[in-house]
Amino acid sequence: MKLITLVMVAAVTTAVAGCSFFEKKATSGTVAATSAAPGSSATAVQATGAGNLEVYVGSTAKPKATKGKSAKTIPLQVGDQTYQGVGPILTRSDIKNVFVTKAGDRPALGLRVTPEGARKLNAEISGKAIKGKMVLASLNDSIFSTTIASPGAVDDGVLLMPMATLNNAKTAADIIRGTK
Repeated sequence: MKLITLVMVAAVTTAVAGCSFFEKKATSGTVAATSAAPGSSATAVQATGAGNLEVYVGSTAKPKATKGKSAKTIPLQVGDQTYQGVGPILTRSDIKNVFVTKAGDRPALGLRVTPEGARKLNAEISGKAIKGKMVLASLNDSIFSTTIASPGAVDDGVLLMPMATLNNAKTAADIIRGTK
């Protein structure tokens, strides 16, 4: 009887140690849901203000002035990084609908844009080849989300902006809709 008890205690101890080992191994390479993917970031939404939504395309490099045109830009501060943008590309009037979704396993704010808004955004993204272009979303004059500007940023009329949490995305959607 003592031998069976000793074997059972050893088996349970080994099983618990094995679970602990595999749990550490499985989670060590994962990324927390609130951390940003390379090239994107999300911060808390500023809840005070009129809910003014603006979407910019910016770059860390200053655009060069072309013949007859000045390279007038505005600085867009995101943490310790400053982007240069030419002004808001999309405003609330270019957005048909706002919804909360997930992009892969990450929370996101979905912005369904008008056909004209999609055209304006895609033209700005694909125009003037500047490295490091980013799409920056601002609510109440505070940038809350950035993502890499790619030619297919507006897929089927929807622009997905990464968010820190699903709750943060819901708050942003409510503010943009005017329900908060």
